[in-house]
Amino acid sequence: MLTLHDFGASGNCYKVRLLLSLLRVPYNRVDVDILKDESRTEKFLTDVSLTGQVPIIIIPAGYEHMKRIPEISGITNSGDSAIEVQVGNGIQSTTLAESNAILIYLATNTPLLPSNPLEYAQVLQWLFWEQYSHQPNIATLRWWILFLNRSEDPKYLDQIVEKQRYGYEALNIMERHLETRQFFVGDRFTIADIALYAHTHCAEEGGFSIDSFPKVKAWLRRIEEKPGYIPIND
Repeated sequence: MLTLHDFGASGNCYKVRLLLSLLRVPYNRVDVDILKDESRTEKFLTDVSLTGQVPIIIIPAGYEHMKRIPEISGITNSGDSAIEVQVGNGIQSTTLAESNAILIYLATNTPLLPSNPLEYAQVLQWLFWEQYSHQPNIATLRWWILFLNRSEDPKYLDQIVEKQRYGYEALNIMERHLETRQFFVGDRFTIADIALYAHTHCAEEGGFSIDSFPKVKAWLRRIEEKPGYIPIND
């Protein structure tokens, strides 16, 4: 069985939990409180992740990945390299880091990651964009405001204004893309939607308003109606 090292309020960790739920994949969950630097202990850095980041999945030796299936629950067609670790009774396992890399691994051979080369590349395109243009602005502001209480800190004000500008630019791009489609790639639900949903659906916690983005709001509702959907606080 897979093991997920996870911080519940993290959007990046939520991506992985949401995908696992949609795919009905059983797993063990290990809570890691990054606010208490639990991911920075010597044991964690040595045994789990060299970078001290979550999410991390531990893939046991002999784990059988999902075989391609035509339908799942009504769905139709952040970091370090993997390191080897010893767990439990000495069975060799592998760790995999970075939320979007984990999504790709878990979704391979399922309808959530297209086999068509162009659509596959388009999914990667949105995953890369999410990490470069979306997450650094929308998710970072949520982190600063919700967890670090920096909304009125003079040292952060200029950065907050800048991230708000770039965050709204990202939301505008999403709105325009969704004007003519239901989902981001091939007009079907994929891990591109999961990656973008994770931080977009709680953008208001970072001071953003999505009221001006009706296509984005409708897209959020479509995802929340998927069988197997779970909220971030689940």
